[in-house]
Amino acid sequence: MGYKVLITGAAGYIGSHFVEALIDSDAFSKGSALPQLSFLDDLSTGHLEFVNTLKAHALQRGFPEPKFYQVNLLDVDALNEAFASAQPDAVLHFAAKISVAESVERPEFYFENNVKGSKNLLSAMKAFGCKRIVFSSTAAVYGKVLDPVLAHQPLLENTPFNPINPYGESKLQMENAIREAHSEWGLNSVIFRYFNAAGASPRGSLGEWHEPETHLIPLLLRAAIGGRSLQVYGTDYDTRDGSCVRDYIHLSDLASAHLLGLSKLLKDELLGSTVFNLGTATGNTVLEVIHAAEKVVGSAIQFEVHPRRAGDSAVLVADSSRARNELGWQPIHSSMENILKTALQWERRSQSTN
Repeated sequence: MGYKVLITGAAGYIGSHFVEALIDSDAFSKGSALPQLSFLDDLSTGHLEFVNTLKAHALQRGFPEPKFYQVNLLDVDALNEAFASAQPDAVLHFAAKISVAESVERPEFYFENNVKGSKNLLSAMKAFGCKRIVFSSTAAVYGKVLDPVLAHQPLLENTPFNPINPYGESKLQMENAIREAHSEWGLNSVIFRYFNAAGASPRGSLGEWHEPETHLIPLLLRAAIGGRSLQVYGTDYDTRDGSCVRDYIHLSDLASAHLLGLSKLLKDELLGSTVFNLGTATGNTVLEVIHAAEKVVGSAIQFEVHPRRAGDSAVLVADSSRARNELGWQPIHSSMENILKTALQWERRSQSTN
């Protein structure tokens, strides 16, 4: 029997792409002992279609049939039942609410779902003897960098924390709970911090599907396809063109990092609690992304400038030297052109089936 791996948020955007990458990975799909995969998602923002797609793909690749548990992390009894059934050796934790704007409007909701839910997950792991976790965190834990020299530089893992919205604060509290679990009962973890996950599966079977959608790239592509105007929030930031700078990472590159982290945890090569930034160290402004999309789409994209949104940082770009040096990770799919082309393929497919 191979390893047993539980993925929370497996029906969501990042979680589903990770699962697809794991199924395709030679490191996990070769040999007689293929891992038993278990998916856990409450489907509040995830999609059963993704679960079914991933199950079919796993079976096609010779994996044992994945198990699916429709469970909310706040439901302790259902969570424990899922763990009793899955008996995982490792957990990949992607389940969280992720909208900055919504977190500003509903902070209690975010701390309830993200922090309390994660603590319930850690309690279940402790109860069932699972001591390995890969956690999907965010560069939003850094928030607004107060040092003016550092504010426009790629962020290192030791950059002081200063989250400026409840989403970033909730993720920071989740990180702290994971580190405390290492001290208290020996949990080993890999924590990845990144900001803008983007793009879609090259297969075209998975992509960004949020309701409502709040992320720039799907919104601007939908505006381009539908001939609508895009809303841009703030062009008066201290950046090269006045719009926010973000570090966009293709889902394929995020998935490869999580695979490397999981592999080392399963081999006991990464013990304790290790944090890695994932980024390109460059970043694009909102206006640069719009202009790049115009080239990919082949037409002009209209946009309207609105005031800044509460909780948005001017610049968030990650230095990923540690991940490159210690994991051997390389972001080879994260050119803006590739991100936009794969995202456009998904958006066109989605619109044709709706």
